[in-house]
Amino acid sequence: MTHSSDPVGHIYAGKGIATPGLLYWFISSFPDITMICAHWGGGLPYYALMPEVQKDLTNVYFDTAISPFLYRPEIYKQVSGLVGADKILFGSDFPVIAPGRIINEINSSALTEEEKSKILSGNARRLLGL
Repeated sequence: MTHSSDPVGHIYAGKGIATPGLLYWFISSFPDITMICAHWGGGLPYYALMPEVQKDLTNVYFDTAISPFLYRPEIYKQVSGLVGADKILFGSDFPVIAPGRIINEINSSALTEEEKSKILSGNARRLLGL
């Protein structure tokens, strides 16, 4: 992946320049730091199909913030299959979107009950040592 600041994906007011390429550059430059990429890392989990990217994502987590505005509901099961449910953290982006909307989407997804539990609270508890 190349480093690029060109906008990719959805265009909306306030959108930053953190593309998957920029995130990957940062992640691979600092592999020992635990990182959480908001908004699914702009789609970065899909690059985990490349072995070198999968290896570099060892300490990286992805949150579900504002998912209904960016992706179809299949995102939960697909990313779980790519990086593992252990790497997904619940996030809503409140007050832009109500947390309940994303909780309902997660609960309605094709994930197992164990995967849902990890995403909705278990992974954050483990990551934060709670």
